Amino acid sequence: MNKEPQDQVETARHFKLRRYVLTVVLVLLPLLLSIVALEAFALRIGETMPMWLVAKWQSAGPDREWRGGDGRSYLTYKVARTLELRPQILVVGSSRANSFEAYMFAPYSFYNAGLTCWTFDHYRRFLEIITKNGYAPKVLIFNFDYWMFAQGFDLNWAGRFYERPTTHIADLKMVVDQLMKAPLDLWKRLPLTEHYRGLAAVLTANGFRADGSLFGQPQSPDPNRLLHDDITVGVPPVVLADHISPEQVTQFQRFVAVAKAHHIALIGIQVPYYVKVLNGLDTNPKAGIWREFQSAKWRRFFDQSGMIFFDFADMPGISNDPQYFIDSVHPDARVIRAVMKIVFRDPRVRAVLPKPEEKPR
Repeated sequence: MNKEPQDQVETARHFKLRRYVLTVVLVLLPLLLSIVALEAFALRIGETMPMWLVAKWQSAGPDREWRGGDGRSYLTYKVARTLELRPQILVVGSSRANSFEAYMFAPYSFYNAGLTCWTFDHYRRFLEIITKNGYAPKVLIFNFDYWMFAQGFDLNWAGRFYERPTTHIADLKMVVDQLMKAPLDLWKRLPLTEHYRGLAAVLTANGFRADGSLFGQPQSPDPNRLLHDDITVGVPPVVLADHISPEQVTQFQRFVAVAKAHHIALIGIQVPYYVKVLNGLDTNPKAGIWREFQSAKWRRFFDQSGMIFFDFADMPGISNDPQYFIDSVHPDARVIRAVMKIVFRDPRVRAVLPKPEEKPR
């Protein structure tokens, strides 16, 4: 039997296969290189960095800031930072917690996990996440606003507790969208990634600092600007209700129970509102919840729960001065600094967080 024709057929077949594979590679190579380049670029921007890696990257430089995505990764990021730092003092809350900064709490270690939690249910779930592996802060400071006790308040915010971050594909898409919108601008900002990671931080040169705080300040010296901001009594978060909701009280008690189980001291703070909000609540007949929250009955209840409560809603010299507010419900860092000076002078707090020269009682 003559094998030569068969060998020639086999050789021709292999040649065609190699040519086909080479053709496919040549056709797909630009696409593959583009994908590799995009992945590398997005990783350098910090938009696709795993949060555990962001946490370690930020620990390596005190001036490093991160802020990415549309907020869906904030919880994952701040949990990663909390577990990286394992601070003695932890702050949780809404955007009203943004301006608590580490230097205010020296010499204790501190982290601000704000902009992650809006309800008592969120607070409880946050504690359950961070305490899974044996860590618990010595003290938890949290936003404690009257509106958190409104019936149905949690329904407005329930979906914002993002236990799962955005997907890798979604993060890549954000980078692609920005490149399509302004490619040269983003490319020119690449050197900023030495200090800023995450698309939002790179674009604005502003992100969550190493202590978790987020810089904010009044955008205009106009004393009338707060009269025309977007904060209105009766519109979330400044909601109206006739009474404190039993359902929210139950959620509060569940949160307190988790904290007690882990021996965490609780300090709840209602930071100042601008006078426009205070006047609106004081004069509105539908703001019964606001008046109940201030009543002696409920103050006793809060004390008996074991938390330490500070109400700075109407802070003399602050609440009527627009220079101290970013908007009508967001006081700036100067206000939080003044608040914490008062808090640390309180004997209840000094018993939990004594100064270095003091002995715990």
